[in-house]
Amino acid sequence: MHESEHLIEIVILLCAAVMIVAVFRALRLSPVLGYLVAGTAIGPFGLALIKDVDKSSAFADFGVIFLMFMIGLELSLGRLGSMRKHVFGFGGAQTFITAGLFAAFFMGLGGSTQAAIIIGGGLALSSTAIVLQVIADQGEKSSQVGRLSLAILILQDLAVIPLLVFVSRLSDESRPLADALTDTAFNAVLALFFIFIAGRMLLRPFFRFIASLENTDLFSATTLFVVLGVAWLTGEAGLSPALGAFMAGLLVAETEFKPQVESDILPYKGLFMGLFFMTVGMSLNIEMLVASFGTIIGLTFALMFLKTVIIMALCRVFGFSLSTALQTGLLLSQGGEFAFVLFTLPAAQEVLGKEISQILLVVITVSMALTPIIAQIGKRTALALEKYAISRPESMIDETIDLTHHVIISGYGRVGHTVAQLLETESITFVAIDMDSFLVARERKSGTPVYYGDTTRLHVLNALGIHRARAIIITHADVRVALQTIQTVRDINHDIPIIARAKNLEQVQKLERAGATLAIAEMFETSLSMGSALLKSIGVADMEISRIIDMFRAEDYALTRASENEVSHMVIPNTPLT
Repeated sequence: MHESEHLIEIVILLCAAVMIVAVFRALRLSPVLGYLVAGTAIGPFGLALIKDVDKSSAFADFGVIFLMFMIGLELSLGRLGSMRKHVFGFGGAQTFITAGLFAAFFMGLGGSTQAAIIIGGGLALSSTAIVLQVIADQGEKSSQVGRLSLAILILQDLAVIPLLVFVSRLSDESRPLADALTDTAFNAVLALFFIFIAGRMLLRPFFRFIASLENTDLFSATTLFVVLGVAWLTGEAGLSPALGAFMAGLLVAETEFKPQVESDILPYKGLFMGLFFMTVGMSLNIEMLVASFGTIIGLTFALMFLKTVIIMALCRVFGFSLSTALQTGLLLSQGGEFAFVLFTLPAAQEVLGKEISQILLVVITVSMALTPIIAQIGKRTALALEKYAISRPESMIDETIDLTHHVIISGYGRVGHTVAQLLETESITFVAIDMDSFLVARERKSGTPVYYGDTTRLHVLNALGIHRARAIIITHADVRVALQTIQTVRDINHDIPIIARAKNLEQVQKLERAGATLAIAEMFETSLSMGSALLKSIGVADMEISRIIDMFRAEDYALTRASENEVSHMVIPNTPLT
């Protein structure tokens, strides 16, 4: 009978999740909100299909662990290094200032210092899940708004470490706050040091050994072992298990096995995260929330307004345009899913009180629900502000000021567009430029960082950050434009790799002689692709096809470059005319 009670609870949870979340998906609303509504509907303050929320909290704990692991997995030391200026400068200023203002406001109302730190830290964070989804839906992943949003979200994810450690220390009431804060800083530094040492020395060889056994089930089990094992170890050490899961994510992010681990863990993360948000929904007291409706609406708009103003002000201080500042501020104005984790921890609820905790949870929920609408308003307003600034080099400078190690795409026709898609898939930052004003206007409307200009001009390349770029690819069909662009680029930057498009092997010679690092013959590569498809259709093995294609490619390009060298070294005899 006891087992059947647990089974019926699981059936109710899954049924509510499937039905309600499916409706939210159809309405193009966040599934997080769907889970919250589903939990509220079946919880003790709704239909009371599940009366004991504590019994379901075990599933919620797993959801938090997998959420923190996935957040850690999105980070890496290399990624932090390439974005350090805007992650630690811009993102750090936003998190610190926002948390400080909210904390000061709460202390002004008579709240304790400990409660102020929890509330300030929790409200300073934005929703990683919702913001990244909105950025993807709006095509802003490679835009300046997308890059700045990612920098802030990365820092906020890092801020999770000290917040978790701080809350875990609140259970020891005998220790003064200063000592708790000192321990927080010490444990955070110690955790990062452990991540670096263990990630480089232990985890990679361990995963290599498991992968060498060529058993996918064993690899998945190993992933679960690492996540839950590190979470358990940090829990035993007196820290939060969620912090351990975050550490495990950072460890794995430093290895080449990150993509496989990510695909293995994603189904578990989605399932348990849904159960976590449903548990939060089940704990919401509807009657109390209705009675506090005015307070909730006021706090929601105060939260979103203050965060927008702070982010806009920081954007202007860091030299970004008004349109970028407004769109970024509105996009990140909501509360974040980590606040659900923070405000529902037992130690935090003891400090805050359940009533304040529930009000804050609903404020965050409402702000998350408004995000898609607010983000759309921000994008439309930003487009209107920059409508007449597309062709100005000053506009390009403003929008590329944050770029380092990016790729420049010269020419955004079918070839340039395909290259951009490949770069975006690998999360490589790029900017593109084209002379077709209608194409530029259309692509910018969809969020793609495309500018109007001529790359044969020196000031245009400087505006695109050619000195800070990692490579430039020239996709123009007109070889004359390509040659002039190569010459201009080489006048500015002698070392940058230049990849150029050529129609045939003859143009390969011209472009590489002008300074291209590598030129690709379009007609020749098309012939190889067609030949490869033919060989595959008649049953030739993929490995053999790759060998043949690589051999032909190497031989023909080698002959082209050899003939070029012969011409350049040829001595023409000085014979008299007869």
